[in-house]
Amino acid sequence: MKSTIKHISLPYLFTLLAGTLFFIPAIFVNRFITAPALWMQAGISIGIAGCVLLTKGRIPLPPKNIVFLMMMWVIYHLWQSRGNIENVITIITLIAVFFLFYATWSRLKDKKLLFLLFSFLALALSLWGLGQFISLLPSYNSSFAVTGPFDNPAGISASLAFLLPFPLYRCLQKKYREISIIAVCLIVTAIILSQARTAVLATVVIFLLFFIRLLRERNIKPLPVHYTAISVSCLLLTAGLFFMKKDSANGRLLIWKCSAQLISRKPVCGYGSNGFTANYMNEQASYFTKHSDSKYQMLADNVRHPFNEFLKWMVNYGLAGLFLTLILVIIPLSVSWKNNSPEQFFIRLSLLSIGICALFSYPFNYPFVRLMTVALVAFAVAANPQKNSITINGGLTKAIAALVLLTLLCGTAYQAFHEHEWYKMAYKSLRGETHRMLPLYKSLYVHLSHKDLFLYNYAAELNVAGHYDESQQIARECDSLWADYDLQMLMADNCLKLQQYNETESYLKKAAVMCPVKFMPLYQLTELYLKTGRKEEARVLTQKILDKNVKVPSPVINSIKIKMRNLLNVPDSLDDSTQLIKSDIKTTVTSSWQDYLLDPRIPRALLPT
Repeated sequence: MKSTIKHISLPYLFTLLAGTLFFIPAIFVNRFITAPALWMQAGISIGIAGCVLLTKGRIPLPPKNIVFLMMMWVIYHLWQSRGNIENVITIITLIAVFFLFYATWSRLKDKKLLFLLFSFLALALSLWGLGQFISLLPSYNSSFAVTGPFDNPAGISASLAFLLPFPLYRCLQKKYREISIIAVCLIVTAIILSQARTAVLATVVIFLLFFIRLLRERNIKPLPVHYTAISVSCLLLTAGLFFMKKDSANGRLLIWKCSAQLISRKPVCGYGSNGFTANYMNEQASYFTKHSDSKYQMLADNVRHPFNEFLKWMVNYGLAGLFLTLILVIIPLSVSWKNNSPEQFFIRLSLLSIGICALFSYPFNYPFVRLMTVALVAFAVAANPQKNSITINGGLTKAIAALVLLTLLCGTAYQAFHEHEWYKMAYKSLRGETHRMLPLYKSLYVHLSHKDLFLYNYAAELNVAGHYDESQQIARECDSLWADYDLQMLMADNCLKLQQYNETESYLKKAAVMCPVKFMPLYQLTELYLKTGRKEEARVLTQKILDKNVKVPSPVINSIKIKMRNLLNVPDSLDDSTQLIKSDIKTTVTSSWQDYLLDPRIPRALLPT
């Protein structure tokens, strides 16, 4: 039986990991997150069932202290999920990943095969990215050539940096060393071409630590001057990466500053699992209200992530949640530190690389990175068994596994069905069947009312259909989960159509301070003031629009500026440039999915490609 398990483990792991990385069928609104997450959940369910059914006797579990901490982590985060079914399923999945990979480590006698699997995934991912760079494969982002099976370079760069230590490990083996060196070169090339500065920094750190270990193995001890030179080089590299995209870096400083303000208000327990999305843009609006002349005005935009996983975790779950999470990683790594085997060193190196990416990006948005992180922590624990390790008998194990399996499979099927239904409705609605889709949206609302982006999409569809009261009701629900510039503009339009002018003004002003770089809120405020006879206020805004700097030139902004100039020259007349602006927008929208970039019904974060 053990022989059977040993031969099943690697094919199973390959299928699970490759699917979580490369499975992105265009059958969900957010194909890059939803599809891999569902694959992971289904794969882990099958893995748990197989582990129990194919194992005779007692099954080893992690040490008691680790199990106790994990139970505390689960209880705390289930409480913070506020009944959000997706968060609950994610928590159960990650715990199942830990126990499954903990059991898998002992069954894989040859760890080199496992590392070979990781190396193969890294090579395949790098070849995908390089194929995009030379235009053999399509990119999924119009602004970047190299994205791999992700919506932007953050996913491919973090995944490659995370996997890079494993082909480096293969470089130490005499067998296939040349192939491993070529693979490393391809991976590093893909990281550089992705233009992801965080991944470049992580790659440099990986190579530095790799060469230091290599020197020590050959009894060459680096001198203090060498460490000094390395430290100075790292500082210079960090500074160079900062100035490479200075505006982007400064924009992140603004996000971190506003995030710190949120944390200071609820430092211990945070705001809950939707805390950042529900509160950040309101905090950014408050910042620009107080600092109307801020240097960050031209850099601010819609924000769904603080570009720092630790900050996001503190906003959502507070210091208590961050402490519980870090301690579950630190304890295994501290125990692993005593094990100087090459395998454990490269596992630690991989976790370090993803930790560096987490400081300046959002790698944990992607299911593959979450899966690999938990798996490597489980491997670190499993490779260093402690005296207080425990086992459970087959009967109890089967009962627990059956419960986990049933929960995950039912949750996965539930999510897959409703997410696919949403995709079909959004697709048909954008094809002109909005009125026919509204009853279906209403029925789906019961199942996806916890999902902020679905609520936004539903509210926008109601707005397009002219159901402004209903649209506003759904939009307010969305606003409690997702503070957002586009949502404020949608609610302003609802109020305008309902002739609720005071509310319209309030939403437009909030949108204007959320993203000071935007022109449309000020333009629509000007229109509102003219419509309600507040010509002097309209004149002040007109001049403000004309004096406003343009971040990204566009035909729409040019049209707005032309109209504002005409209004100043002939203040008592309103020419037809309103129609000009609207037609400029509409003519960019054709019948293909890729061209719905300006359609208000689909959030930019979920635009199908």
